[in-house]
Amino acid sequence: MLHKKNLLWLALVVAGGAQAQGDQRLSDLQVTANRLPQSQSDVLASTTVIDRDDIERSQAGSIIDLLQGRAGIEIAQSGPPGTLSSLFMRGTESDHSLVLVDGVRINSATSGGASLEMLPLEAIERIEIVRGPRAAAYGADAIGGVIQVFTRRGAATGTQGGLKVSAGSDSTQRQSAWVATGDDDTRLNASLFHRDGDGFNATQADDSGERDGFERAGAQLGLSHRFNDDVEVSVNALRQNFEGEYDNCYPAGAFTPTQDCVTKGYLQSFGGQLDVQLQPDWQMSITAGHFDEQREERYAGERQSLIESHRDEVGLQHRFTRDNGVDVLGIDYRHDSVDFDSASPYAGDYVRDSRENIGIYAMMQRTYGAHEVSGSLRHDDDSLFGDETTGSLGYAYRLTPYQRLGASVSTAYKAPNLIDLYGPYGTNPDLDAETAENLEAFWAYERDGWQGRVTVFDNRIDDLIGYDPMTSIPYNVDEARIRGVELSGGWQSGGLTLNASLTHQNPEDRQTGERLQRRARTFGRLDADYAVADWTFGATLRAAGDRHDSDFVTYGDTTVAGYGVVDLRTAWQVTSMIELSAKVENAFDKEYQLIDGYNTQDRYVEGGVTLRF
Repeated sequence: MLHKKNLLWLALVVAGGAQAQGDQRLSDLQVTANRLPQSQSDVLASTTVIDRDDIERSQAGSIIDLLQGRAGIEIAQSGPPGTLSSLFMRGTESDHSLVLVDGVRINSATSGGASLEMLPLEAIERIEIVRGPRAAAYGADAIGGVIQVFTRRGAATGTQGGLKVSAGSDSTQRQSAWVATGDDDTRLNASLFHRDGDGFNATQADDSGERDGFERAGAQLGLSHRFNDDVEVSVNALRQNFEGEYDNCYPAGAFTPTQDCVTKGYLQSFGGQLDVQLQPDWQMSITAGHFDEQREERYAGERQSLIESHRDEVGLQHRFTRDNGVDVLGIDYRHDSVDFDSASPYAGDYVRDSRENIGIYAMMQRTYGAHEVSGSLRHDDDSLFGDETTGSLGYAYRLTPYQRLGASVSTAYKAPNLIDLYGPYGTNPDLDAETAENLEAFWAYERDGWQGRVTVFDNRIDDLIGYDPMTSIPYNVDEARIRGVELSGGWQSGGLTLNASLTHQNPEDRQTGERLQRRARTFGRLDADYAVADWTFGATLRAAGDRHDSDFVTYGDTTVAGYGVVDLRTAWQVTSMIELSAKVENAFDKEYQLIDGYNTQDRYVEGGVTLRF
């Protein structure tokens, strides 16, 4: 692989440069579906875009609260804010969804999952969700879909900024500040944020009454400069330090758990982008990124383990604009590595602690009158398990100016995680990649403030990685079939905004016929907001049916009951610069669980003040 790495760097040097598409998108552009700017109404994939106005209007406390229950998305968390979370998109596994920050992957090089609980909403400008396999565009991991997070940036010239301070139940407090300045050619933006609180008791088994607190603090920085009409460069950086308490961990050599568990560390990403317009219809882009995640676990005051995940990546893309569409050719390279240290007498070392992947892809999109066609093809070469080729093909027909019918077929794969192949515990270096074949069809409508979409999908996943219950050694055996329907829509008129989504699915283990764990058959979300004069009022309903799980004590099969939670919020624009806000999460103090044996937030009240200039 080293010769391929050198050839790629040579290609990048000879090529010149490019900036990622993110800065060029308008408010109605959606970039993550096919790694190219498209109007959201033209993207064949099922998508959701959450902008900064949506984030502020929702008053969500975390990205988990913001995403929970949206079309195709379920999230489980093992306790208070900052504790470990798992994302299940369209019923796939928690490491089957790719998460990007400003184009940089933040999925762990060990477990394969992304630490969504560590992403600060205060630093986020926009979130784009694409459901369904995207491996033909991004390579491994995108079986369930892609979530791309864009950090804060200022769009207008001059200087804008803000300061927000809030306090809530459980001694929770937040402080954040943001500023953007510059002119048409040069823009600088930065944000600082801090949050801490006493939290709540993480597990039901702990009857001591203690609370599991948390603290996080970080900063975000972005800079862009346009040299002329054809060349632009930008850089982005995000750093988040965190520390959180949780329950039910086993110190090295111990046979009984302790409730004194602490995780601390940081998550950071850096991205650099250069864009060159070579010809009126030919744009070339170069991207580079770096990602780090560190987690230190302390049990009963003693350090148990320290694990660090690192990633470097570079990419080159050529985009050719046609009269009726666009063609894309690209190549990207990724290097993952892991550092690990453990006090456990049962833990070994990583036999191999790094991997490389190089991918080459091509994509096209065309419109022929009422007909729309898109396609993509990608080939990846992974240094640990070999080659994989994926592809997708989609078609849509515009029935009327307001309605479309479409269908698509796509394949995807998930490369085995480093911890499964060569990790410190049970490993299997002969694991194959998990592969998927997905079929879906949709009907979409958009007119006069109304928009809606119905999507039917069937995703077959083979060679799922399971674990021997006696040895914990992973192996390829499981097969899953996930069939479902997503309904999403909204309406906006005057001061009223409604958005709703409902997902009904059957995430089935084809070997046993049982439903996959921690996934509901039916779940959904309803957001309603109303603005009148200087006031806004809003409510959110998040609901899900029962889920299969493992019993917290016996590890046998159990079922976690369904739930429905209501959040309320209001805000008053006192002056053009001052806003007061208040919210009540879980307004009816519903007792429920996302994971068997783990508590969730009871009624939570928070108030804050925002200053803008």
